[in-house]
Amino acid sequence: MTKHHILRVGNGNNFINSSPHGIWAVSSRWKTFLKYVEPGDKIWFVRSKQKGETQTGKIIAVADFVSKNERVVGPLIATTLTSDELGWDEKGGFCDIEIHYNNLFNLTDCNLFTGQKGQSTICDYDNIKEKMLVNLIVEYEYISKYSKITKKM
Repeated sequence: MTKHHILRVGNGNNFINSSPHGIWAVSSRWKTFLKYVEPGDKIWFVRSKQKGETQTGKIIAVADFVSKNERVVGPLIATTLTSDELGWDEKGGFCDIEIHYNNLFNLTDCNLFTGQKGQSTICDYDNIKEKMLVNLIVEYEYISKYSKITKKM
């Protein structure tokens, strides 16, 4: 059964910059997520509240999880893309696991907000769905039916 996961992406700029590569990164400390996420699971990317917004947790994209791997970026040899190559600034902290995704739907123009309180970087939707402003499973049905997959944000 497909699971839905929510990943916070700060202000979204780093996510937008790396979207053409279909890569995001998380810390290996998120062991439960890394253990249970499976190919085909839905990854919802949510950015922080911006000035002028009344709700929290704006959904900017959803995609299908493909795979994960350790980031190896030097100092002598890099076998994965560096933060510079991905267009990331280093304000996001240390993320040592790459999350690869495909079938990205850009939702930045939609006004979908989770209303999610708290600062957890990764959440399993099933654990918090009663507190959400939107039903992600229903929304995904509409998004996949009426939107187009994109390669970048």
